[in-house]
Formats: sequence, C-alpha cells, structure tokens
Amino acid sequence: MEIGKIDIINEVNVEVSTLERFFKLKSAYPIGIDTYQRPYVWNVEKVKELINDLIDHLDSQPNIPYYMGNILLHQNDKRKKLFIIDGQQRITTLSIIYYMLNGNLIDEKIAIEFDSPISIKNIKNIQMYLNQHDNWKEKVSLMFPKIQFTFITTFLEDLAFTFFDTQNYRGVKLEPTDLLKAYHLRGIDDIKVQENCAKSWESIQSYESIIGRKGKFINELFNKYLWRARCWRGQKHIRIENDEDILNEFMRNTKLKNDDYAIQLYPNFNNSYGIELKIEDSENYKVQVKNENYQGDHKLPFTIRQPISKGLGYFLYSKKYSEVIHLLFTDKNIHSIEIKRFRIFYNSVWKNTSQYLKELFIIATIMYYDKFGEKELFRFSLWLDHVFGAIRLNKQNVVKQAPLIFLTEEDNNLLDVISQAFIPEEVFEFLKFCSKKIDIYQSEQIEAGKGVRGEYKFRILNYYSKDSFENKESWMDQLVEENNNANKI
Repeated sequence: MEIGKIDIINEVNVEVSTLERFFKLKSAYPIGIDTYQRPYVWNVEKVKELINDLIDHLDSQPNIPYYMGNILLHQNDKRKKLFIIDGQQRITTLSIIYYMLNGNLIDEKIAIEFDSPISIKNIKNIQMYLNQHDNWKEKVSLMFPKIQFTFITTFLEDLAFTFFDTQNYRGVKLEPTDLLKAYHLRGIDDIKVQENCAKSWESIQSYESIIGRKGKFINELFNKYLWRARCWRGQKHIRIENDEDILNEFMRNTKLKNDDYAIQLYPNFNNSYGIELKIEDSENYKVQVKNENYQGDHKLPFTIRQPISKGLGYFLYSKKYSEVIHLLFTDKNIHSIEIKRFRIFYNSVWKNTSQYLKELFIIATIMYYDKFGEKELFRFSLWLDHVFGAIRLNKQNVVKQAPLIFLTEEDNNLLDVISQAFIPEEVFEFLKFCSKKIDIYQSEQIEAGKGVRGEYKFRILNYYSKDSFENKESWMDQLVEENNNANKI
C-alpha cells in the first residue's frame, strides 16, 4: 500500500503510513498526550492478543501490511506539540514493543510522558512480561515495519474533537465518562486549571466501587447515582438510563461558563448564608450571615439537581459527589458518630442486599445527605430500610424495574420528597406513610438465613437483636432514642 496524502481546505491532513516513517518524515512536532486523555489502560492480556495477531498475520499474509486503523492528531502550533486525540493506547503499546525489541524509542518525537499511576503500572507490567517471554521477538520484529495507520492531522482543535466525538460516540469505543472528560477539559482555556481538573478526575477514578467492578467507580458515579438522582423526577418518565441519556445530561445540557475561575451558584441547603434571624426591636430584623471557607470538596456549595457549568463547574461537581459517596460508604477515617452509625448499619444489612434495591438506597442516602447533611442520617437509613426491606421480603427475585415501580406507585416520588423537603421530618412522614401499606412483617413465614430473602431477614433481625418482626414499626425510633441517650451519659 503506497502512502497517500489528501489536503482538505488546509484544515485536515491524511497520511497512510507506518509509525516510524510518519514521525521521522512527516511530523512537525513531537507527540504529546493532553490532560483530557484517559490513562494508558492496556494490560498484558491485551498486548498478548496484539502480538498473537501480528504473528498470525505474518504467517498467513506476509506480504500484506497490517492495518491498525486511524490515529487522530491535533497539531498545536502555539504549544509546538502534536497532541493525540485518538490512538494513545495503540501508539503507546507499539512504542513499548519497539523499545523491547531495539532498546530505544521509535523516534525521539515519540517520547511520551506519563503522570498517571495507572499508566505507569500498566507499562511496567507489560515490559516485565515481554522481558520474561521473548519467543515473540523474531516474528514481531519482521512484522513491525509493516504496521500501518491512517494518520489524520487537524490544525483546528474544534475540528479534531468533532472527529473524536463522532468516531468514539457512534462507534461506542469509549465510555460516556471518557467523552465527558474530554468535552469538559477542552472547555477550559487555562492550562493550569485544565491540568488540575485532569488530576482531580484521576483521583476520582481511584475510588473504591460500591457496586460495580474494581476501577469502574467513575462510571458508577454517573450511571448509577448522579444521572438517576437528577433525572428520576415525578412518576411518568422514570426509566433506566442509556449512554445517550448520560451524554445529554452532563454534556449537552450543561451551562456555558463565565470564565475559567468562576462558577454560578444557586440557592440551596449547602449555600445558605443566612443562619439566624434576630429581632432587634419591634420594627427591625437582623440576619446573621454564615462566613466560612469550604474545607473539603464534599462541602462545596452545590446541590445535586442544580444546573452544571461547562468546564471547571463540571469537574468540581463531579469531585463533590464522589467525595460525598466516599465519605458515606468507603472512607476508613470517619470521625462523625452519625456517619459511623449509618455505615455500621449499611455494612451489616445493605452491603450484600439486592443490587437494584441497594442502588436506590444509595441514591436516596446521597440526596438526603446533600439536603440535610448528617442531621438524623442514621434514623433516615433505618426508615429507608424498613420500607425497602419490605420489598426485599416480598420478592424472591428483585428485578431491575423494582426501584422504578416503587418511585412511581405513590403520588409522590421519594427522591422528589427529599429534594423539596425543608426539614427531615417531612421525609420521615413520607416514609411512615409508605410503611402503612406494608403487611409483610406481620405475615411473612420466611426461614431466617435460607435463600436471599432469608439472608436479609437474618441480617436485619441480628442487627436489632430480635427473634421476630413483631412490633417492627416501633424499632427505628426506639433505637435512635437509645443511641442518643447513650451519648448523653
């Protein structure tokens, strides 16, 4: 295949070439990975697959080039770098293989720097494997010069990301959160702010997952919690989300920023500057204003359903709610007695309960904490369990639709009740209203410890130190009162 070249109105350059030839002869600048890029995530198994494919190709079609798709690049003349928009994983992998074959880089222009611990770990693991298993080297060294790409170089960043979004979104090659990260990072003009946001995103990715697989917290944050907390409103339009929904809510529906340093705030519980109204005389009133710096990202003055600002606002919003979830469910250094009680209860009863009910339990808890902070959080979790536990006991199999049915069967939606409440007691009144329709605690004949329903029954009875569900309606507030009295002693 001969090298081809097409110029499109001087804005796009297309080259079919090998890595070595492209960067030695055609590239104006050294390659770079901008802050919006995800880490290098290929593992040993992925590299083994590529090596086996190269060897098979050499054995079956030795005279035909091995084509590895498009590499999308943005030539940034201001920063004198050729930034990879799409193709980082493949270029990095081939650079590692080339280095293990030859002891040097393909070209000095492909000297990529990696800051992410995830990237560094994966590169070291691959190098270690390739060093220990060298039976691949002879055939891959023959095949390497035949590896070709289509290099698409754009000179306008917006055009580069038009290609990027189209290729990856329509081809579903990336997670929605990868596209969101790229979209909002490129919405930040200040390089330092952009770098800080990229590092913040990396720290979020390292958080422990509550429900999903290890290393997938960022997807869980948006798919399972934030989108649902924001969009499960009313009764008629509650449904399971898809990738299009995530991108609509967190990309297309975000608000244009004023600048890189300021974010519009909205009145909410976390942004209540008036904390006390005092009567000075019969005609004059004085409002005492709260004056504080926000210590800790989980205290940022946002609310979960507020409009999100493009760029920095998106990353701070993401950081806040990742920190809230971490504080409530996984942080090992908790000082709050209220959160400790909540965590003990959650770990004892709900950590191993039905995933679909647990997801709704987590969403409701996040929204309650967002609205009222620690105030009566433990009591809230007990009453939430009383209502959700009845669903668990009633159903041998809790299906994906169960949370949606619960939210739509009452005149009010629990998440809306939490969002619109002024005091916690409004939420408790709603949960108590829901509990009036529950009869499973009086009628159930489930054997504790046997089956999924029996396991839940065993955990909840064990937590309350009870033998049966007799008078369960009174357990929650009694336990809260006992704990409060114990604190006073």
